[in-house]
Amino acid sequence: MDFFQEKFLYPDSFTPQTTAVTQQSVGGHFEGTEVQDISNNHYTILSTPTTSTSTSKERPSPLGHKKYGYYKPMEWTIETILDLIHTTNDGRYILADAERNDGSLSDDSQNLLTQLLINHLFQDNSKGTDLFFRKISNLIVEVFPKEQKSIYFIPAKTEGAHQAHAKGKLIERWKNVARRLRSVGVLTKVAKNCNILAPEQTISFSEDILAAKQWLANDGLTANFEVVLSKWQYTSELRKNEILNPNSQCLSDIFESWPVLQGPRGFELIIKDFELCYLNTSSHEPFKDWNCFLNSWDIFTAKLLKLRRSSIKDKYARNLLSVLDLAELNGNVKTTNALKLLLLPYLIPTKTLICNITPNGKNKSWKPSLLESASAFSYFCTNLIGLQEDIEKRRLKYSQQGATIQPYITIVGKDYNSIDTCYIRVNQKLWSFDCPVKALEVCFKSYFVFNCSYPKECYDPWIVIQQELFKLVTVYDRSTATTTSVISKLQS
Repeated sequence: MDFFQEKFLYPDSFTPQTTAVTQQSVGGHFEGTEVQDISNNHYTILSTPTTSTSTSKERPSPLGHKKYGYYKPMEWTIETILDLIHTTNDGRYILADAERNDGSLSDDSQNLLTQLLINHLFQDNSKGTDLFFRKISNLIVEVFPKEQKSIYFIPAKTEGAHQAHAKGKLIERWKNVARRLRSVGVLTKVAKNCNILAPEQTISFSEDILAAKQWLANDGLTANFEVVLSKWQYTSELRKNEILNPNSQCLSDIFESWPVLQGPRGFELIIKDFELCYLNTSSHEPFKDWNCFLNSWDIFTAKLLKLRRSSIKDKYARNLLSVLDLAELNGNVKTTNALKLLLLPYLIPTKTLICNITPNGKNKSWKPSLLESASAFSYFCTNLIGLQEDIEKRRLKYSQQGATIQPYITIVGKDYNSIDTCYIRVNQKLWSFDCPVKALEVCFKSYFVFNCSYPKECYDPWIVIQQELFKLVTVYDRSTATTTSVISKLQS
């Protein structure tokens, strides 16, 4: 029996004890406990009047707590975690999974453990503060030494003028439970009144820069590309100012203002803008050359497949894995890279509920399926007719959902083993690429150059690609439980 089994699977301190927990109503009314969650919103949790209840499967804490399971998180000990694990079916599953994996927890077990602890936290009417989450994550690592605290909790921090909120599985679960309780009136929210007005700034540009922009609009599509590239670089600050202007809400505004982007080499202008933006910053270290980037891509995807392959349950994605294995054995690099792009949103799935406002002003909620989430990242079709049909279907669906089509990758070929061309769609422009990885690079850099948000339905794979492949971290990044877990394991 190893250390993990001796210490946690078969603890010798379990002896039964009876504990009574009582909730009372005051004057026939509900008692209210004020709760403040990690986003600084204040809540009142409503408790219904109940009578005293007893439980017989309780054991005394080694530290002598009188009401085990009822005290607040800062009084939780390792025994709190062990008791919850050993007295619930989910807990038994977690222990069996840990034993099977030599002390490590799978994604399913991590999520079950998080659910178990957060539900217990709400049962105690406890506040969801960073201090409590830090305490609980420390206890988790005491019980499961091979787990990493950063998977469960990363504290909030301030970076310059921006506030980075707390992250991790505990945080995500807390938010989800609080949101669900608010929806049925168990939690009432009192939002803080914060009115912050950002001052408007007007930036003037020289006549030469404005003339260069006019030249690009008139002659950019037919002139020598080296001259175009020179004037494009010269007007970079003007373009950046237009993109960040709050009145420019659509990509179509930028493409209309800079029609040279519509050319067949418009994607090279996007790459140039990305280089100009991050050339001299500490937040991003550019790759030395294309081969260096390809090597990083191979390392990144190999590690990701090793870590996440077993998590794929979808039948379509399992078939893609089989085709990928065969393509790698045959040394078909193009097919291998294309299949990796199709698999990425299954290896790093996004689970979300999207709320938008439709053109007629109504609120619309949409919970994308796994296939819909994956298609927002990358999509396979057999010919250009299928490509155009897909674009029309997307346009109709996204219009009905009150959403917009963000840049995505389309892979075209007779079958998976006969990949012809890869396309990315930005605004209404399609650029074609022979190399699937090149399509990924341009699609990724389009988001940054045009200040676009990643699609909500496939946010998770994009944020992992950004931080782990391109090594680019920004103060605007929003981590989820999945991305926190995946990134932590990729870095370990």
